[in-house]
Amino acid sequence: VSASLLRGAAFLAGEALECLVTLRNPLPPDATSASSEILAWASAQIHCQLHTSESRVALPPSQDTSYDAQAENETVFVPNRGERGQCILSTPPKILFCDLRLDPGESKSYSYCETLPVDGPPSFRGQAVKYVYKLTIGCQRVNSPIKLLRVPFRVMVLQGLRGYPFPQDEAVAPSNPFLEEEEGGAKRSSRLADLATELLTVATSRRSLH
Repeated sequence: VSASLLRGAAFLAGEALECLVTLRNPLPPDATSASSEILAWASAQIHCQLHTSESRVALPPSQDTSYDAQAENETVFVPNRGERGQCILSTPPKILFCDLRLDPGESKSYSYCETLPVDGPPSFRGQAVKYVYKLTIGCQRVNSPIKLLRVPFRVMVLQGLRGYPFPQDEAVAPSNPFLEEEEGGAKRSSRLADLATELLTVATSRRSLH
């Protein structure tokens, strides 16, 4: 299983994260015979993990005992299983596929897209506190424990961007019927990046006193 973020590893809060997940059943070059692989399911989820220095920061104990109990079960998809710290933010899990059969030498790819929450903290690595974002992909073979693949990325929060009005769609004539329309998530991400650039330009530009 491999995963690749399509637009790099740094995002603004509110942008759409897109990832291409590829599964392969490799065929050894010297193998005389090989069997097919049957995968029960695969799912993906984004989560933010809070790491603190116990000598500097005292946190109250987690109240979510059911989540902790699930983390001990190897047949339940828990994105932060085995990680230290507390999971303070997570998106709903999305199923990539169910009951997939891969013949020897065959590979299949699936696209995952999720909008990053705007109310989460930015990525931060301090001496006492760390906020780490990861995309976790869980996959399970039949009668086997779940295997996890984690893809780290960074999230930046720009103050003032959350309440900034998006420009309304404008009809441009004449339209070209041969051009494919942009998908909603990609179009919004493009606008979000443009608005962020505009806000940063206004905030950092020198204004005349006259």
